[in-house]
Amino acid sequence: MSEPSDQERGGSGFAAGLIIGVIAGAALAMILAPATGEDTRDLLAAKAREAGERARDKAADASDLLARGRTIVADAKSRIDGAVAEGKDAAARQRTTLENEASETS
Repeated sequence: MSEPSDQERGGSGFAAGLIIGVIAGAALAMILAPATGEDTRDLLAAKAREAGERARDKAADASDLLARGRTIVADAKSRIDGAVAEGKDAAARQRTTLENEASETS
């Protein structure tokens, strides 16, 4: 029998190194991991719930702010409409006064 070629030896050496590396990486990950997968999932779920609650709170705050803004705009519109009506009345009175003065002098 002939001896394995350099290419065949390199392929088996690579595969062995890869397997050893995977096993060593998995062992280190299990040793150095700060929490179990279940604990990590629970933590992520809790954080997601908290984020959802904060988003709902912010949405409620925004809704309240929008309602207050609409009230302020409605009040301002009412005051402006009143001022415009008073201005039109004043202009009409002044026009009548001027027309009367013009007809008296003619």
